[in-house]
Amino acid sequence: MTQIERYAQMMKVDMGHVRAKIGYSVTAEGSVLAQTIRARADKIVIHYELESDESPERVAGLMCNARNGCFARQSIGRPELFEDSINLNGEPFDMDDYPPPASA
Repeated sequence: MTQIERYAQMMKVDMGHVRAKIGYSVTAEGSVLAQTIRARADKIVIHYELESDESPERVAGLMCNARNGCFARQSIGRPELFEDSINLNGEPFDMDDYPPPASA
């Protein structure tokens, strides 16, 4: 959520309340005694509750920047682990409905 606030300020996007619920599924395989233990996260699920009077296009742009600018997410290097859902003003919101502007 830090990146949402950071990019909202940079983009001058007025956000009201921002909340997130994060869950994850983890597993470990191998043997501790044989030193073959391998832990991994199988899935990371994030659900955002956003409130804003901004246009959906501006919110989609903000969330795109926040995702791409998230150091933890990019450090993991496996974005397919993430399964996000977003509600905007209490309604389901699909960022893919608002693609980034085409380059000139």
